[in-house]
Amino acid sequence: MIALLTGDDQFAIRQKLEQYKAELDPQWLEFCYHRFPASALEQAISAARTPSVSGGKRLVVVEDCNLKQWGDAQLESLQQLAQVPDSTMLVFLATNVDKRLKIYKHLIKYGQCFELSLIPPWRTDLIEEAISEATAKLNATQAKRMKLRLPKDVIEYLAEAIGNDMIRVASELRKLETYVNGQPIRLVEVQSLIPCQTQSNLQLAEAVRHGEREAVVRLIDELLARSEPVMVMVATLLTQFRTWLWVKSAILSGIKNNTEIAQICNVGNPNRLYYLRQEVATMPIKSLIQAVTKLVDLEMAIKQGYVNANSILPFLLAIVRLFQPVQSK
Repeated sequence: MIALLTGDDQFAIRQKLEQYKAELDPQWLEFCYHRFPASALEQAISAARTPSVSGGKRLVVVEDCNLKQWGDAQLESLQQLAQVPDSTMLVFLATNVDKRLKIYKHLIKYGQCFELSLIPPWRTDLIEEAISEATAKLNATQAKRMKLRLPKDVIEYLAEAIGNDMIRVASELRKLETYVNGQPIRLVEVQSLIPCQTQSNLQLAEAVRHGEREAVVRLIDELLARSEPVMVMVATLLTQFRTWLWVKSAILSGIKNNTEIAQICNVGNPNRLYYLRQEVATMPIKSLIQAVTKLVDLEMAIKQGYVNANSILPFLLAIVRLFQPVQSK
């Protein structure tokens, strides 16, 4: 089995790897489970071609493969994929890939591509569904008296408080499971245990679009002080500004029906258009285009390791300036 796992949902990717790992003989795990960097492709394929010493399955993982860093030498190494035995699970991990690449097409010739992307933050319905599924999976491993039962209002709050960070969802559900010890739980208790962090990210987006420099600096300081991941901050901003851009573009193109705009702009709840229309009314389309472009560039720079928490502020302040009113002389 050869697989390419690509996307930004690290939790889903980790679960997929755990699923593969569970197929190995635990007594031979040290000899049957291998991880290699992308720079060690030849060694990884050599390990994958070698039959397992246990006679069972072998798992070989090749990390950080964006495929663009590989050339003719690596493509030649990949010709050996046909010789990988069925008992070996050879898994390539990539944040994103260019499907036009010759190397990608060669990989897919022998294996499958699984795209595991984060749920868009505005799709609260899908986030609530994912939280319910995660709760069900957690309960499946527990005795009946220890099961975690979450009322609808609690699930709705968790979707708002945590957003699409499924790694944190899993962590917070385990916290709640320990706290309730099989007893019912109320919304007020959950609110005291799990602070709403996504709201601060949305407040950051609001401060940016209003050109409020001081508020942006304060919110970033607060978010970083509580160890909010930079990628989560930027992903929330990008999602919000992309939605504003799409809605503004739809309105300027002459579309008037809110349901139609919601469908075009991937807005789950058409009633949200009432507020989105007000938000984009004074936002220049040119500024929105520049903001989304800068945020996409910033997201890529973070993924490639060029930008970290200590250097994010200048990038965001450059976007803030796009929405500050022009001072008359």
